Amino acid sequence: MAGIDKKYEKMLAGRKRRNARKKFFLFLKILFALIFFGALVFGANYFYNSSYFRIKEITVSGNNFYKPEEILKQASVQTGVNIFEVDKKNVEDSLTGNLVRLKSASIKKIFPDRIEINILERKPFLIAVYSSMFYILDNEGIVLEALSGKIPDEYKSLILVKNGLRYYPETGEKIAKKNILSCADIYGSLDLEIKKMIREAYISDSPGQDIIMVTVDSKQIIFGTSDKIIDKNAILRKILEEAIKSGTRYSVIDLRNIENPVIK
Repeated sequence: MAGIDKKYEKMLAGRKRRNARKKFFLFLKILFALIFFGALVFGANYFYNSSYFRIKEITVSGNNFYKPEEILKQASVQTGVNIFEVDKKNVEDSLTGNLVRLKSASIKKIFPDRIEINILERKPFLIAVYSSMFYILDNEGIVLEALSGKIPDEYKSLILVKNGLRYYPETGEKIAKKNILSCADIYGSLDLEIKKMIREAYISDSPGQDIIMVTVDSKQIIFGTSDKIIDKNAILRKILEEAIKSGTRYSVIDLRNIENPVIK
């Protein structure tokens, strides 16, 4: 009986040693894991806050109207800032939300220390007139600028559209009137020689709000709408050529019905 007890005690002692050894190795594993994780966090934090990720260069591309310093000021991105702290979405929204002529902005992080700001600007498309004010619009109808007095030379190539606006719009506002934009579409599609003849565009007060091009000698070319513009341009070209050859005088060319254009 005593021999059995000793054997049992020896078994228990061996089991305790094995359990103690397992616990010791488990403790070592946990300890090494904690040391490794701590070193990793420390290293990452040190690396994150080091000069390695400090922005050293910021470039702006795609700008024409806005100067680079205007873009950077609105973007609020500066050299010396950690590149991870730049919120792309906030910067892009700030640029397009506060600079009227920006159609879009894209921020690109070039790790470890460069930022690229690429922008797409809205381009002047036409000049809409109301009262004594001139409004520069882009091809989406966004008011880019309001002017009074003389029109600057940089806008002289744009078509002047009268009787389209009936109020004073705000800069940045979208003009939701298709005929105003259609005037510029028609003007842009004209042959260069015909384009030189045009002084301005006019939207009539008729129910159809016809688009009328007024020549430098006050003749009217009634397009109606911008539909079938290629056909209308071809007919207009032919009518003008024949009028010049024959010496025919006219004051109105009506192209609303391309099957039966009218010359008065």
